[in-house]
Amino acid sequence: MKSILFIAPSEQVAVRAETVIARRNMSDVEVKLGSFEKARKIVAEAIGLGTKIVVSRGGTASDLRKIFDIPIIDVKFSSGCYIEAFEKIRNVRGKIAFFSVEEIQDTVKTLCYILNVETSWYRFNNEESAEKAVRLAIDEGNVLGVGGAVTGKCASRQGLEYIVLENSLEEIEIALESAQLALSSLIAEEKKRKVLQLQLERYEAIFNYTHDGIIAIDKHGKVEVVNKQAEEILPLEGKPYEGKFIEDVLPSTKLLTTLKNGETETDELMKVGNSIINTNRIPIIIDSKVEGVVATFRDIESIQLSEQKIRSNLHKKGMVSKYRFADMIGTSEAIQKTIRIAKSYAKSHSNVLLLGEIGTGKEMFAHSIHRDSKRRNCPFVTVNCASISSVGLLADLQGYEENACPFGAKGKKEGLFELAHGGTMFLDKIDEAPLEVQTFLLRVLEDKEVRRIGGDHVIPVDVRIIAASSKDLLHEMEAGRFLEELYYMLGVLILEIPPLRKRGGDYVLLCDYWFRREFGAEFKQYEEKIKEIGQYVNENTWKGNIRQLSNFVERVSVLLRSGESVEDIVYTMPQVQIYEPKELADVTMKKWTRSDIIKALSESRLNVSKAARLLHCSRSTLYKKMEEFNIKITNIK
Repeated sequence: MKSILFIAPSEQVAVRAETVIARRNMSDVEVKLGSFEKARKIVAEAIGLGTKIVVSRGGTASDLRKIFDIPIIDVKFSSGCYIEAFEKIRNVRGKIAFFSVEEIQDTVKTLCYILNVETSWYRFNNEESAEKAVRLAIDEGNVLGVGGAVTGKCASRQGLEYIVLENSLEEIEIALESAQLALSSLIAEEKKRKVLQLQLERYEAIFNYTHDGIIAIDKHGKVEVVNKQAEEILPLEGKPYEGKFIEDVLPSTKLLTTLKNGETETDELMKVGNSIINTNRIPIIIDSKVEGVVATFRDIESIQLSEQKIRSNLHKKGMVSKYRFADMIGTSEAIQKTIRIAKSYAKSHSNVLLLGEIGTGKEMFAHSIHRDSKRRNCPFVTVNCASISSVGLLADLQGYEENACPFGAKGKKEGLFELAHGGTMFLDKIDEAPLEVQTFLLRVLEDKEVRRIGGDHVIPVDVRIIAASSKDLLHEMEAGRFLEELYYMLGVLILEIPPLRKRGGDYVLLCDYWFRREFGAEFKQYEEKIKEIGQYVNENTWKGNIRQLSNFVERVSVLLRSGESVEDIVYTMPQVQIYEPKELADVTMKKWTRSDIIKALSESRLNVSKAARLLHCSRSTLYKKMEEFNIKITNIK
């Protein structure tokens, strides 16, 4: 079935409609013959098959409009339709009955007056009323009837002479053009409606199936929206919530504060019953006026579970940075200047070469540069160039195809350059990389592509390199142990990390931080002994740098907890200037993260004292860290 259906009341109108359709090439129009009851059946079937517009006239059009909820276009009777009829009735003696659904045009009535035609006017709106109108016209002495096909059939059955009005080609053409315009508008509206419906369904899916609870209020503080997650997370009152003041639905909330001051509040912790909730409050600002607030809520346990899964997967692949510049402790000009330069380097995509003695924190700077760069959300891959053989290191860097592993292992493996694509690769101890590995690195950095061992195609890679060396690479170049081309390829941006002996009193700040972390709430108990021990090392040059200092703090902490006296502890460390044993030199610095603090607060049910004990620090230190990470606590009764 076509999009437009033309219901013709007579064969003549049907033929004229087909003529217009052919002349105007209206391929989307179908013509059917019928009126009233028959027309209803035709239209009902057509709509089921996809018809969107119906064209008809008179009583049939009026009848269809009452039944069907689609556009019904009228074929209008113009005064021209009556001209032919008047040629036939001008010489008729007696009253002439005019039948119509709508009021007869004034021009037709005027024409009857001028021609001195005695007339009667009859209205109808269905087959039953048409039959009655014709019977009344006969009873009132009318000798001739004039009108459409419906009353024409009634007149034929009741013996009344009758002239059937037929629409002209022009009238039919006007109606069909109107139908096509209506169809175009309808199709455009349907497309727009479908787009809006898709958007609404998409928003509804996001709204109802996000992990976050969502509540929105208007500028008067009345609830507009609450999703089902919010119902599960929060102790809401008085369902349905929409239209009620937020304080009646969720007492003691801060949504009204945000509505008043227009300030965004993010990552605030709230205690709701026995749960810890993370919340964000965002004002909706239009033309500089706050028109409402949207708040999101999420159970902290679900956040921690998600973070744990993500972090676990990334750590398995060695693709996450652990430190940032905010984790670095030190106020000396030497370290602050180094941090400033490193932050500038972070804004670039160029390779970085970190130089410094063992234990100065080169790895920490590599992590922090990546964390502060535009690649922060991409992989961070660490490679220890001295950890394995050249064959093994090349296999890790290149990857290998099926049955091409140099050690005979089955399967294939992605290379580290592939894993680091889009992110950063940290080449630690680059000075100890074998020459064949150096040659491979130089080729990859020049060509920006890598080929797996046993592979038959190259893989484009976009990787920023941060390399670290504790040796003088210029000396290594002169000795033939380091490629000159690789040195210049890596050393686009060079950063020298100062040794601890050139950082003034930074070692005091580091010791204080680590001792407080080690002892937590018990720090006060050992503070005086720590100060006393510190006097014995205030002139130490710390040849092992931060790593040596970290190990020193750990050793002292163990001995103090064991009840050893200051004298005995000092006696066990006659020369703190020497390098620490390897087993202690490998101890990794542990730094708090925002997630660590949130986890401790969650486990302690937002009890700061308990959380501080879990983190082995004082309340004041924890509050300072909470302020640094913008962690806030709010209680809802």
